Amino acid sequence: MKHIIVADDEANIRLLLEAVLTEEGYQVTVVATGREALRKILKEDFDLGIFDIKMPDLNGLELIQRIRELKKDFPVVVCSAFKHLQDDYVIGTSGIAAYITKPLNLDDFKKKIKEILDPGQPPKNEG
Repeated sequence: MKHIIVADDEANIRLLLEAVLTEEGYQVTVVATGREALRKILKEDFDLGIFDIKMPDLNGLELIQRIRELKKDFPVVVCSAFKHLQDDYVIGTSGIAAYITKPLNLDDFKKKIKEILDPGQPPKNEG
């Protein structure tokens, strides 16, 4: 089972993503801050990180930079309301797997996660 870490300071987004991803068959760990996400990533093995940009203590861009220093190939999806940050230098040069803007289209979100974690496999609800 693929293990995903979700870092978002909004409780309702954490609950939504946890429910959606669990329903899709993934093991999900949710945290509220970038610093908490970094601690977990250093201690546990995850197959994917889904991070908000705007978080207290360590924002998503800083978190991605720290992860890249430690685990260059760790897949990261940015999930943010800040559409304009898609063109940010850190985003453009950090090899993120996807940039998804809020509000989420859940069908598109599930498809994108499936493409990243299970390339070549159809999404669970199709077929």
